[in-house]
Amino acid sequence: MYLPVLTDEDLDNDPPGHKSGYVAVIGRPNAGKSTLINAIVGQKLSIVTFKPQTTRHRVVGIASDKDYQMILFDTPGIMQASGKQLVDSTSCCIQEQRSKLDERMMAAVVSSIRAAEVIIAVVDSADSPQDALAMFQPGADWNGPPMAVLLNKADQLEEQQLQELTEWYKQNCRAEQVFVGSALSGEDDGVAAIKAWAVDKLPEGPTLYPKSMVSDQPERFFVSEIIREQIFLQYSQEIPYACQVQIIDFKEWPNKKDHIQALILVERESQMPILLGAGGRAKRELGTAARKQIEEFLGRPVYLEITVQVAPSWRSKSDRLKDFGYFDPLYIT
Repeated sequence: MYLPVLTDEDLDNDPPGHKSGYVAVIGRPNAGKSTLINAIVGQKLSIVTFKPQTTRHRVVGIASDKDYQMILFDTPGIMQASGKQLVDSTSCCIQEQRSKLDERMMAAVVSSIRAAEVIIAVVDSADSPQDALAMFQPGADWNGPPMAVLLNKADQLEEQQLQELTEWYKQNCRAEQVFVGSALSGEDDGVAAIKAWAVDKLPEGPTLYPKSMVSDQPERFFVSEIIREQIFLQYSQEIPYACQVQIIDFKEWPNKKDHIQALILVERESQMPILLGAGGRAKRELGTAARKQIEEFLGRPVYLEITVQVAPSWRSKSDRLKDFGYFDPLYIT
């Protein structure tokens, strides 16, 4: 991972006992992981839609204060499927998935757990506990980082149900604490409590990034994610999952609009007309919605050009996935 060069002033400002470290946020698709990280960081960094499995990359969010710096991994959702297992050195198992893309997304979860000093598991309280963290079951010899569970969307549960869930996660998932709250609000008591717990568990250490940074990802990455989010919001069925967004060109012009050229790849010829729509209408609507969100994120006007091409079965081709950044040489080949 690239760490930007810190100035002496950055490090001199660290008070005695300053804490820093990495926090992995895990859970099933659509449990609220991305929403929680957005709330903790205080800025939208990750895709949040009603559809599951929207996070593909291990997005890094950074939450800083004068006394700490917390680097959060927003991991892809842990999916349920049959197959062999990716075994983590800390004695937990995460099942490998069907396509190469699924495999690499799950490898991002494993690598995040290995790199973390703290784990937060976000659970939809409507899910049965056996299903909610079925892919993450630490064994009796668990020696990994401390873990807490956030019971998200728990406002409809009775007190006895909350107590039973709390005991289950403590006994079966080695959770030190179980918090109740809504990831939608950074002001929520449960979110504030789990953030304070995570900060308390961080080791003492220096500032790792400039305190003004909220992510290590470049603007190009977030622009592509904004476009992909709009694809999820506008299209249905397999189309969003078959799309990959690449930023081909990103030019900033003084006193002019930025020029952004984006390429959307689909897997099959039959998906092209769906993405384009009659007379190109659907693509124009997509471009308009994405451009507005990009301008809001960047804080400046942009000209967005979108083209669509077919990349047959790109989700199952290792070389294409590597080109698209779905590759961690430490954890998967």
